[in-house]
Amino acid sequence: MKNMIFGSQYYRPPFPSPDNWERDFSTMKQHGFNTVKLWVVWNWIEKEKGKFDFAEIDKLVALAKKHELQVVLNTITEGAPWWAYDEVANALYETANGLKITPGGPANIPTGGWPGFCWDSEQACKLMENFIYQTSLRYKDNQSVIAIDVWNEPHLEPTFDYRSELFCYCEHSVKEFRKWLKTRYSSLDVLNKTWIRTYEDWSQVLPPPRFGTWTDMIDWRLFWIQNLRRWLRLRVSAARRGAPNKIIQTHVAYSGTLGNKMEGGIANELGDEFSLVHEVDVFGLTGFPMWLMGSNHMYVHFAHNEIVAEASGSKPFYQVELQGGGGKKGLLGGEVPGKHDINVWNWNTIAAGGKGVLYWQYAAEPAGLESPGFGLVNFEGELSERFIAASQCAKTLNNKEIFDSKRIPASNAIYISRLSQVLCFASGRNEHLYAGSVNGIYKSAYHNGIPVRFFHQDNIENLLREKVKSLYLPMTLILSKREVDILEEFVLQGGTLVGESFTGAYNEHGILDERMNALQKLFGVKHYELQATPDWGPIDILLNDGRILKGTQYRHLIKAQKGTETLATFPDGQVAMTKSVKGKGKAIFIGSFASLQYNNFPDMISGKILAKDFDLLGYEHLTDVTFYNKAPVIRLLESDKSLVIVLVNHYSERIDYNVEVMLDSGNTKKLTGTLDEYQGKYEILYK
Repeated sequence: MKNMIFGSQYYRPPFPSPDNWERDFSTMKQHGFNTVKLWVVWNWIEKEKGKFDFAEIDKLVALAKKHELQVVLNTITEGAPWWAYDEVANALYETANGLKITPGGPANIPTGGWPGFCWDSEQACKLMENFIYQTSLRYKDNQSVIAIDVWNEPHLEPTFDYRSELFCYCEHSVKEFRKWLKTRYSSLDVLNKTWIRTYEDWSQVLPPPRFGTWTDMIDWRLFWIQNLRRWLRLRVSAARRGAPNKIIQTHVAYSGTLGNKMEGGIANELGDEFSLVHEVDVFGLTGFPMWLMGSNHMYVHFAHNEIVAEASGSKPFYQVELQGGGGKKGLLGGEVPGKHDINVWNWNTIAAGGKGVLYWQYAAEPAGLESPGFGLVNFEGELSERFIAASQCAKTLNNKEIFDSKRIPASNAIYISRLSQVLCFASGRNEHLYAGSVNGIYKSAYHNGIPVRFFHQDNIENLLREKVKSLYLPMTLILSKREVDILEEFVLQGGTLVGESFTGAYNEHGILDERMNALQKLFGVKHYELQATPDWGPIDILLNDGRILKGTQYRHLIKAQKGTETLATFPDGQVAMTKSVKGKGKAIFIGSFASLQYNNFPDMISGKILAKDFDLLGYEHLTDVTFYNKAPVIRLLESDKSLVIVLVNHYSERIDYNVEVMLDSGNTKKLTGTLDEYQGKYEILYK
C-alpha cells in the first residue's frame, strides 16, 4: 500500500448499469475517494470453459484510470459456472448426513453458482486456481490495479446459510483430514490413545458426525482452521503466479474470535483471523455494524477492528467492506446509517491503526435478497447525508502521518486461546460462552476508558518481550505446559495475571488434568470442587472491602495454599478470589466467570473491579489522562518521527479531556480539549 484507502465496492455483475459508470466514478473522485473495488465473478468471466471475457472489467479499470482511482479486484470463485458443475460433480460441499449442496443463488451473488466447490477436490481446485491466475495475469502490468483480493470473507462457504450443519464431509475432505491426522499424530496407536479409540486401520477414522466426545471434534475443527489457511495459500499462489508484483489481500467477514454478535465464529464458520493473516500482504475485515452488530454497534465495530489489528501485526489492514446503506434482514432492507454512524465507524478503524475504508457498496443492489440495500448514494446517484459524511472522513483521514504510523500495543492485554474457544464449541456449540467472556473483560476496560489489546496464544513465545503489564485470561480452559511455564515467568518478572474458573484445567486435546497443575503453579490454589449456579445464573463474590463482584455459571471451590491471600468469598464463606505474590508480580484468581457475567449484565461496580488490575493509563507515553462525562476511546499510533493520539467519542454528549504525553525526548505535552458527540480527533506530536 502506498496511501490511505478510501472508496467503495462498486461492481458486482451485472450491476450497476454501464450507463452510471462515468457519472459515479467522477462523483467519487470529486468527493475525496481514491479507490474502487470490483468483483470478478468466475461464472460471469468464464461462461465457457477456457474462454475468459474480461470486457466489462477492462472498461471499469480504464475508467478508473481516467478518474485517477485505484482498483482492487476481488476474485469470486464461489459463483461457479454451470459447465464446471457438470465436470466436477463430486466436488460439492457435503454435510455429515450426506446432504450435498447443489448450486443456486445466494443473497450476495446475483449470477448464482453458489456455493461453488470444495477446494479439497484436486480437480475442482485446478479450475478455480486457473480462474484466479488468469484474472491476475490479465492485470499484472496495469498500474491502476493495486491489489488482488483472492478470497472474499474466508470461511467454509455453506455455513452462513446452513448454520446448524457441520461441513465438509465430502470424500476429498475426509481424505485430507486423515492426511492431517497422520501428520499430527506419529501413528494410529498415538491417535487411539489421544482419542480413546481402538481403530485398527486409518480407513476406519472418520470425522465426528455429531457432538459427543471432545477429542475428535477439537481435531476436526482445528483441521478446518488450518485447512482454510491452506486453501487461502492456494489462492495466493495462483495470484502470485499471474501477478507477482501485485499486493495480495483477503478480508474476514468479522473477527472469528468475537463474532458479529459477540458469540464467536471460529469453530463454526472457521474464519480465524489469527491463522489466515499469515498468507497475505494486506489484511482486512468486513463490517455491517447497524445490520449485524446490534444497538451497541459503535463499540462492537471498534472491538472487531482492534482484534483484527492485533492479528495483522506488522501487516497493513483496512476496512475492506463497511456498511454504506440500509442493511438486511427483512423485505426492502433495514435501518439506514446516519452521518454520525459513518463518522464513528471511520474513526474506529483509524484508532485501531487501520489504513482506510471501502464501503459496501456505492449503489443499491437492484436484484435478489440484498435489494435495495446498502447503497451509499440514492437510487439515481443523489448524494445522501451518509455519502457526505464518508466524503468528509476521506478528506480528513487521508493523512500521510496516519498512513506512516503503526498502532502502539497497549500495556494491558486479554489472552486469546483458540483451543479454549474450540473446546467450548466441541462441548455442544457453546462457543458463545468463550466469546462472551472475552468481550466482557474488553467491555469493562472500554467502559472505564482504559486502553487494552488482545494477545493470542500463537504468540506466547513473545509475551515476555511485549511490554505487557497486565494479562487477563477469560475462560481459558486449555493451557499447554509451555503456556503455563511462560505465564509463570511473566508473573515472576513483574506482570499481573488474572484467571478465572478452571484456568488450564484441560490439555490441548480436551482431556482433564485432575491435578489442576495450572491452578497450583500460576495462582497458588488447589482445586476442590466445581459447582454450577442455579439455572447457570449469577453469583455474588464478596470482596473484603465490602464491594460485590458478580460471577456466573459456576462457583469454583478452591483451597488457598500457603502464602496465597484471600481477597473475596462466596456468600457461604468459601474462598472465591485470591492473590498470590510471586517474584516481582502477582497472580489473581476469580472462582467464577466474572467476565462472562459482565458481558451479559454489566454493572458499574463489577466493571471497576474487573478493570482495577489493568494499568489505568495503558501506555508508557501517557503520564496522565482525565475525562469528564463519558470515557472516550484513546489509542496511540507512532512513526519514526511522530506520535499520533487518536480519540473517539461513541456517545451523544460531548466529552472534555486532559491528556499528558511523554515524548521520546523526555518532554511532556498537555492536550486539553472537547470531543463533540460522535466525533473523533487526532493530535500529531513530533518526537
